[in-house]
Amino acid sequence: MKFPEYLTVDIPFTVRDEDAKLVWWTAWYSKLCAHGLLGDVKNNDVLIELSQTSFLKYARRKCYDILPNRRYIDGIASLIHSTLKSARKLGVNIDKIELRQWLLFQSEAEKEKKGNLNIRLTSIDKAKILTLDREKTPKRITIKLKTLRGYLKLLKILIEKAMNRELGYPARVVVKEYNFYQSSLHLYCNLQVMVPYNLYLNAMRKYNKPLGNHVSGADVNADRINLAIVDRYGRLRDIKTFWFREITSRGYMRKQAWTKIYQAIHDLLNYAYHHGVSVIALENPKVLGCLRYYWIRNGERKTRNYNYKVSVFRNKIIETITYKAPLYGLEIIYVNPKGTTHSREHDEIMEKYGLDRHTASAYLIALRVIKRHIPTQKATV
Repeated sequence: MKFPEYLTVDIPFTVRDEDAKLVWWTAWYSKLCAHGLLGDVKNNDVLIELSQTSFLKYARRKCYDILPNRRYIDGIASLIHSTLKSARKLGVNIDKIELRQWLLFQSEAEKEKKGNLNIRLTSIDKAKILTLDREKTPKRITIKLKTLRGYLKLLKILIEKAMNRELGYPARVVVKEYNFYQSSLHLYCNLQVMVPYNLYLNAMRKYNKPLGNHVSGADVNADRINLAIVDRYGRLRDIKTFWFREITSRGYMRKQAWTKIYQAIHDLLNYAYHHGVSVIALENPKVLGCLRYYWIRNGERKTRNYNYKVSVFRNKIIETITYKAPLYGLEIIYVNPKGTTHSREHDEIMEKYGLDRHTASAYLIALRVIKRHIPTQKATV
């Protein structure tokens, strides 16, 4: 299983008055650069075939008058190039690609520049950002960060290694909201720092190895995660449901929703660890991604929000469980989800054990791991 190279740490901050204007202008210059590059790609098929290095060189020539900073140009160009690469792989028509209404600017990692020259963490609660004013004159500002307590140790290690020139970290400033108060501009932003996954594991790890050797299956849905724990012979030992049903309400804040989901994931992993689980089985997100494409294309949706639930929640929750499980010393194994929800075996399990359909799916997912990865022990239903 391939773990991510980097994980994103979101740190909120607020700027106002002159500093807010500087951040605003820098984000707008970056947006103009992005729209210009995407427009050129749509009008010139040759640009689609360029490698990332060649595309960066083209972007520097194209955008320097708009955004006179090579590192910010490279950041936006990398974002556009990765979007084009994904679109080609998925067979999406390039002409139909549109940029979302975002305001952001980003800078790539630079180990020799103490982590990042343009967007640099100076302490766990402060960062220095290179901005551009209306005349495109560069100015550095210092921002105060509202760092979550859980990230303090991680950021301390990251800053120390960056100052010693041991690693670099990509960073991005995203404008989330803005308001005017008595003719004063207020920006509510996030500083997104990309932390190497190995560093994240070393700093955040809770347990080194599991307490037992049970296997659990997890069935992920838009409002809950169902857990079924079985022993190595396939006998059902325990079941548990971790709810976050309130987040499915229309208008529920996205940030609050993911806070509840992350808490549910940590509760699940902690519960599994203390109940002797060593392996958690999950539906393969790649297979779910293919199914998601056909569901959306064929219009097989139950509610107005169905596409959003299928497209965002399930796969992202599975991916989050995957990269957080090693913090608890647990192993993740993916299984093919085919037949885990609608099959004769699924119906038999529901009837035999008196389980609801989601818990029965979790049990089936766990059995598939035992049958495939532990052949010397026969799983029984």
